[in-house]
Amino acid sequence: MAESVRYYLEQTLPELEDLQKKNLFTKHEIASITRRRTDFEHRIHGRGANLLDFLKYTEFEMNLDLLRKKRIQRLGGNGEKGASVSTWSGQQRIFFIFERATRKFKGDISLWMQYISYARQQKARHLLNKILKNVLRLHPTKPELWVLAAECELRENANRKAARNLILRGLKFNANSKELTDAYEKLEEDVRRAVDELETKKKQETDNDESDDESDAIDHESGAEPSDDGEGEEEVEYEEQNVN
Repeated sequence: MAESVRYYLEQTLPELEDLQKKNLFTKHEIASITRRRTDFEHRIHGRGANLLDFLKYTEFEMNLDLLRKKRIQRLGGNGEKGASVSTWSGQQRIFFIFERATRKFKGDISLWMQYISYARQQKARHLLNKILKNVLRLHPTKPELWVLAAECELRENANRKAARNLILRGLKFNANSKELTDAYEKLEEDVRRAVDELETKKKQETDNDESDDESDAIDHESGAEPSDDGEGEEEVEYEEQNVN
């Protein structure tokens, strides 16, 4: 256990050095962060580790990353000047803590939900897809997970087809699920509405194009043959002047 803890803590050294170099945290604060992380790592590696230990660890890292961002804004005005090792290390560490937690507590749905929620907040689409794939493989009889996966496909990836397929797959495992049936009907209604809106928009564009073509044709006809009246008057006046 001690070797594992030491290994994980050593991985944080470049980040801590970068934070101090950027004057975002003092030497004393860096030491305090190291002590807290050491304590958390010992807790989650211990035999009596529980889910609360992991959640407190993620909460600590989230608050720390939020503080880092606030100090960047305060010192840099418009934010951090150039990405460095500390820019993404906090987010990556939080993901890693969630990953270790879900490996140890596979059956805790609320934990998976928090992991998914954080991945969505961070717009980590590739990781989000991986998380959803894993949780659906472990818990195929949980309708709410299929609905959530479909929602992520719809909202995060704008992929109605993938969302529809997920709900249909979920119904294979949960044939009597009202939640999935309702979600399917809602999705189909949304698709029909989107198709109707698209057809209406196309019709309006076509009508506008036809109207523009008619206007151009009318303008062309009215200006195609210029009047000769003016030229005739000028010739008459010229001849009168010569006669006089």
